Amino acid sequence: MSDLNTQLVREFFELNQFRVLTHWQHQKLPRVADPSTMLFIERMHPDTAEEIDFLLRAAQAPLIHRAVVEVRAWHADRFYPSVIESSPVLAHVAGEEVHALGLSVFDGADFTSILVISELPASLKRRARSLELLQEMGIGHVIEFPTILQAILERISAHGNYAPSQTLQTLRLLKRYNLIRRQQLEFSFPTEAMAADAQPFLESDAPDDADYDAEEEEE
Repeated sequence: MSDLNTQLVREFFELNQFRVLTHWQHQKLPRVADPSTMLFIERMHPDTAEEIDFLLRAAQAPLIHRAVVEVRAWHADRFYPSVIESSPVLAHVAGEEVHALGLSVFDGADFTSILVISELPASLKRRARSLELLQEMGIGHVIEFPTILQAILERISAHGNYAPSQTLQTLRLLKRYNLIRRQQLEFSFPTEAMAADAQPFLESDAPDDADYDAEEEEE
């Protein structure tokens, strides 16, 4: 799977003990417009049923039994009402084509739909309006990408071994070397590119070894 967004979403559900099927793994399935953004998930033993919010929280993921997941992680912007109103493609996951596809995958069993988005507006009013518009499209649930990333970071161990997964291994290394702060998705190194005429900061003196030895003696 080449799409990093879809891969991260897949890792999130697999960490929550879901079986995950990508569209391309099933040759007999009918084709859809953009199969690379779709996942079919199933949890054989979902947690005790309770009301699940439309805006899905990470802790509510194990309550889902089956779902068709579509990833629309447009990271360049938030999902403002104007963006949603001008993007009918967002309703694709709740459309007849995908519903028929889901019935084929799940052998006619009930399932819901989940749309993965980048972020909702910060304004409570616009946020509520965006959720209202998405719900009117017939989508079952929505989950924000930061929610998924934060949940993955909380689940993986800085000292674990995730070599089979390049995405988890990368996040593990960032966590191992304290490049990601706890409780928030912030990097401890500058994320903006250095100006073209700027000179990199280099320490020419080398007292580091002496300082390191002194620290060891104090210990």
